[in-house]
Amino acid sequence: MAITMKSFGWVLALSVVVLCSASFAAPSGTGAVPSADKRTPRALAREAYYQIEANVFSRAQLQDAYTKINLAADQNRNEAFIYVAVSLGTLVGGYTIGDWYDLTTFGGTVVQDALGHARQAVSLDPDLGAAHAQLARVLIVKKEFLEAAEHIAKAKALDQDSFYPWYFEGIWHEKQGHVPEATHAFDRAQQAATLPHHSMLVLVHRASVAKIGGDAALQEQLLKKGIALNPDSAYAYGDYAAFLMCKGRYREAIVQWEKAIHIAPFPRAVSQLEKAKQYLAEERTKTAQAKPKTGCA
Repeated sequence: MAITMKSFGWVLALSVVVLCSASFAAPSGTGAVPSADKRTPRALAREAYYQIEANVFSRAQLQDAYTKINLAADQNRNEAFIYVAVSLGTLVGGYTIGDWYDLTTFGGTVVQDALGHARQAVSLDPDLGAAHAQLARVLIVKKEFLEAAEHIAKAKALDQDSFYPWYFEGIWHEKQGHVPEATHAFDRAQQAATLPHHSMLVLVHRASVAKIGGDAALQEQLLKKGIALNPDSAYAYGDYAAFLMCKGRYREAIVQWEKAIHIAPFPRAVSQLEKAKQYLAEERTKTAQAKPKTGCA
């Protein structure tokens, strides 16, 4: 998913690059926040961050979030949380397909750009826990685990009750195959969850940890729970369908891909549905050929 948006059109005082060259200005008619908005730059940027995180595949929601970032920047271009939100928005804008914590998922200089914005946030406000947490996120994508751990620890120290340090610690362990430690961190993240989408974020990674640990039954249980928590998400059905494909359960996978496509016909669901139908047909052919011949007509 690559979203094309107009450039900010201004250069930040403490940076030699234009903030968000990926373009974060909302077009007219997308529910833009009024220019008389009285929220502080930090409040606007924080809202934008949560909105981006919860709606990574919704163009309208992303555009509205980028409008909030622009409004925050109009008030104070040196607000650190703007860079936290822009760092995440850069990743979302450059996402292609696959694991959100794999470098190959993002094209061009996307990850490096996101890293630069996160470092700028930390530079502007070293005591902002969210800045350290976002920096840790990008460092995990780059597999720079040692430095990521330092910023996770810093985020914890600065904001003990925050969801994010525990969430990223769980991912930190997940990406290194530490199943018990990841499970513990995600337990703590769930306890600290304050927003509806936090539970879904944790659930997705719990399913991944179950897969790493070889617990297919738990993985399937968690994927089904994801659908129950978010029945209007095409991607929740898609994740379960992908699991079923891997298990050779093509008939069931077809049902889930079709449910996903009914909600949102994203390209992967469409292509995988055709593959599932093809694999099921091949399976039927092999079964028919393997049957012993009888005298039945």
